[in-house]
Amino acid sequence: MDKGNLFIERRKHKRMDKKCSVKYKLISADEGAEIKKSAVKLNGESADISLGGIRMTGEISANPGDILRVEVAVDEKKDPVTTFAEIKWVKGKDTVKEIGIEFLILKDKDREMIYNILGD
Repeated sequence: MDKGNLFIERRKHKRMDKKCSVKYKLISADEGAEIKKSAVKLNGESADISLGGIRMTGEISANPGDILRVEVAVDEKKDPVTTFAEIKWVKGKDTVKEIGIEFLILKDKDREMIYNILGD
């Protein structure tokens, strides 16, 4: 009997490769941090998207567990998906890193917009 690698899909949601413009700002680098309206929004780009979150690249100094406020231009004809997300993982040691974020909440209209882009 062949010994092979068994891959078990752990994702909860269908994922699709999609490049979207993402604006984001770090909300909490440590406990007690407050949302500051003067905080600078940074620009990034998604690599893929699902109803659960996105994989994106950007210039960020953050750690898993930190919270971001994100604006994702899923459909350029409509308002961006604006929500809060938790950083689940960070890869890379350079200035630009790849991060996986999980949406903490989605409005019904935003969930529907992402669902429609993903298709069935």
